[in-house]
Amino acid sequence: MHTLSILLKLSLGLGFLLMASCSATQKGSVQASAIPLLHFQKTPCLGTCPSYEATFLEDGSVRYIGYSHVPVIDTVTFTLTAQQLNELQQGIAQVDISSLRDTYLTNWSDMPATITAFYKSGKEAKRVKQEEGGPKALLDLQDGVHGLLMSLAEAEAKKRLPIR
Repeated sequence: MHTLSILLKLSLGLGFLLMASCSATQKGSVQASAIPLLHFQKTPCLGTCPSYEATFLEDGSVRYIGYSHVPVIDTVTFTLTAQQLNELQQGIAQVDISSLRDTYLTNWSDMPATITAFYKSGKEAKRVKQEEGGPKALLDLQDGVHGLLMSLAEAEAKKRLPIR
C-alpha cells in the first residue's frame, strides 16, 4: 500500500511537470513566431510627460504598455491596418540607422528620453536614446510613431468608457 501511494504521487507529480513544460513550450513557440520590427519607449519626467513603451511586430501587431500620462495605463495589444504598417515600414526605411549615434542627450536635467530600437531580421540592429536633437528622419519617425500610438490608445480608452 505504501509503495502504491508513492507511485501515485510520483506519477501525479510527473504529470503536472509534463503539463507545465508543454504549456511553456506552447507559449515559447508563440513568442518565437513574433518577429520584432521596432521598439519605442517614452521615459517619464517630473512633470506630465507621457510614459509608455511599445513593440511593433512584423505582422502588424503592437504590444503597448502605458505607464503614466497616456490615455491607457495598461498592457494592450493593437493591430495596425495594412496602411499603418506600410507607413511605419516606410518611415523606418527613411532612417539611415548606420549613421545614427547611440545617444542624443541634453545638458538639462529631468528631460524625458525617447528610446528607439530598430530590428533587422528579428534582431536588434540599433538602439538610440534621444533627449534633444538628432537627424530629421529620426525625429520625424519618432513623432509619427508617438502620434500613431496615442491615437490607438485614445481609441482603446474610448472603448473602455462606461456606457451611460
